[in-house]
Amino acid sequence: MAILPCFLCGKELDLRTDKNKKKYAICDPCGMQVFIRRAQGIENLERLVRELKRHAVPLRMHAQTLFQIRAILEELYGVESELQKLDDSISIFSKTSKEKNTARKLLKQRMRTLLAELERIAE
Repeated sequence: MAILPCFLCGKELDLRTDKNKKKYAICDPCGMQVFIRRAQGIENLERLVRELKRHAVPLRMHAQTLFQIRAILEELYGVESELQKLDDSISIFSKTSKEKNTARKLLKQRMRTLLAELERIAE
């Protein structure tokens, strides 16, 4: 069975054939479904699968880097979201100003650390 990487998460997907002999792939974690219905698409897919087989080792190495980058970006989004929540919170029901400033400072430091990690990966 041919293998195709998910373009959203990099997971290896099994290329399947439906009852009409058309190719498709489903990524369960992402919920993505790809259906190839036209002759040109099927031909392009077959060419892509051949190339992926020839270059399997370099692709796996790059997939690991992609996973690292995605994990860092997800954490950055989370830190940014926490900063926004902190800034939007009403002072009567929230932490004291000193605690807020400390939390904000720590979150910004975490963002700098994550961005430095992205720079290291990019090199």
